[in-house]
This record gives sequence, structure tokens and C-alpha cells, in this order.
Amino acid sequence: MASVWHRLLDVCSIDFLKGFGKPMGGKLSTISMAAALAGCAIHPVQQDVTGVRTPDLVQYIRCESRLAIQDKATALFRKEDPTNPLIDELDAIHGKPWPLTLRARLNGRERAIYDRYIKTGIAYDFSFDITEDNGASAAVDPVKLFTNGTAGLGLSASGDFRRENLRHFVVSETAEDLLQNGQMKCDPDYKTSNYAYPIAGKIGIDELISTFFDLNEIRNLSPDKTSATVFADTLTFTTTLAGSATPHVIVAPAGNHLGLASAASLGAFGSRVDKHSLIIGLSLDAPKGTVVRQTAAAIVVPGLAGRSALQRANVRSANEQSALDAVAQARVDAYLDRAFR
Repeated sequence: MASVWHRLLDVCSIDFLKGFGKPMGGKLSTISMAAALAGCAIHPVQQDVTGVRTPDLVQYIRCESRLAIQDKATALFRKEDPTNPLIDELDAIHGKPWPLTLRARLNGRERAIYDRYIKTGIAYDFSFDITEDNGASAAVDPVKLFTNGTAGLGLSASGDFRRENLRHFVVSETAEDLLQNGQMKCDPDYKTSNYAYPIAGKIGIDELISTFFDLNEIRNLSPDKTSATVFADTLTFTTTLAGSATPHVIVAPAGNHLGLASAASLGAFGSRVDKHSLIIGLSLDAPKGTVVRQTAAAIVVPGLAGRSALQRANVRSANEQSALDAVAQARVDAYLDRAFR
């Protein structure tokens, strides 16, 4: 946790305290101190604290999805025939792209599993909501400095600064794209859990993929309306960091007076709230369109006039579009849930 706090200090440039008390034209520069505090991130982004660039973070999430799909598919193959030598070959290339010739080497049942899940649409809806607050106050008592506390005249200055950034984007693909993408380099042990900033580590997509596969294994892959062919999970991680510093100057009194007098003090406070949200949609179904849930009062929900402009234009399969619709619907449902609590 100490490293996270150090990053916060770096982001907010709290080393401005070193310059506190320096004179400017014969007067203490409390105004310049407040201005220095405003030197925190003008455009706060998640990599300020996670240390991971947004494109790299997306790559991590996609790699975790690839590994999860490979693990689950291999487990299903092993369930069908534990002695199949192909299983050892797939384990040896865990994390790497699967060969295009894989399907030809599968038996009938394995090929049915492969054909069903290779077309799975996968959509990721990322939202990074970051708020940074910084404040400073200074108090100076020049009279108290010379009278040893018998008289005083307090002067003070303060400043409060807030910056907020909301970054929202959507990424989509199919399981086939994910498993056969030769440009993705995924180490099987590429990431561990990050408890300070979970989005920057392993977030548990393996459980999501496993649940989706298991739900669709009902009735031996036969068409069944009770199977969950569209699935969405919403993950929200909120991390709050806060800190303060209150250095002050102590002046020893002259004469026979006892005690100490404080002639100047400075208070500085900084906080940062990172709210990282990820909606993952999985689909083996055809697009149904986004539907607003029926409520007692008519509600206009932004973005329902058509599909999200954030999705890519060249969606290549119906399953991929259905996964995109699933994350859009999950966002609408969350909006309505908050509205009617």
C-alpha cells in the first residue's frame, strides 16, 4: 500500500511543501503555495496510479479472457476423452494462439463443442471515473512571532481544487478472434490479483467464462430456451486514497516566559477516488435489440435511439453484436435500478 501512497504523492506533487515559508517581496508566499498545489493532474487518468496504460490494461483483460476460454475448452475436451493426446499439446501452448487446424483433429463430440463456442461474441464496456481533490490552507501570525504569544494577528489563505475525468469505451470480438490472434502475447502467469487497483490485475474472468459454458451445456448442447445464451457481468472497483500534511514553525520564546509559540502553520490535503467499471457481455444468440424495462412512469434513457456509437462499425457476426447489446442493456438496467431505489 505504501507504493500506492507514493504514487499519489507523485501525482499531486505534494513536495511543494519544501518551498513553504520562503519570502516573496518580504511577505510569506501563501498564494504561490496554493498555486503550487494546483499542479496536480490536470487530466487525471487511471494509469497515474495503476502504472498501466489504458491500451495495455485492455490487453491484459483480453489475455485473461483468452486463458479462461482455453482452460474451460480443454477441461471439456478432457471430460470427453482424458487420454486424447491433443490435450497435452493444447496445455503446452497455453496462452498462445490456437492453430487453425485444431478443428480437423477433433472427434465428433469435441467438434460440436468447438463449433458452438468458437462463435461466442464477447464485449467489454470500460468506464474509468476519476475524481481528484486537493486543498491547502496557511496561517501566519507575524505579531505573535515577536510578542511571544501575548498578542496576535492571524492571516490565512486557502485554496480548493477538483478535477474529474470519465473515460468510457467499448471493445468487442469473438472467441475465434481471441484464440487465433497472433499479435497478442499472453503469458499464462502474466498477472496476479491487485488488491489496491483490481482492474490492473487478474479480475476473475475465468469464473465468468466457466459459468457461461456450464449454463450452455444443459441438455447436451440442444436448443433449449432455459439455457443462458446471453450473459452479462458488471464489475465495479472503487479505490479511495487520501492524505494530509500539517507542518508548522515553532519559535522559542525570549526572556523568562515558559512555553512555545507557533507563528506559522500550513495544512495540505489531497484525495483521489478511482472508480473502475467493466461490463462483460457474452452471447451465443442473435441480436434482440436494446429494450427498456417497463416502469410505472415513462422514462427517457439516453442512448436508446440506436446502438452505441462507441462500438466499432465493422461488427462481423451476429453473436458479437448480441454481446454488445447485452452490455448496453446491462448499463440501462443499472441506470433504472438507481433511478427507482
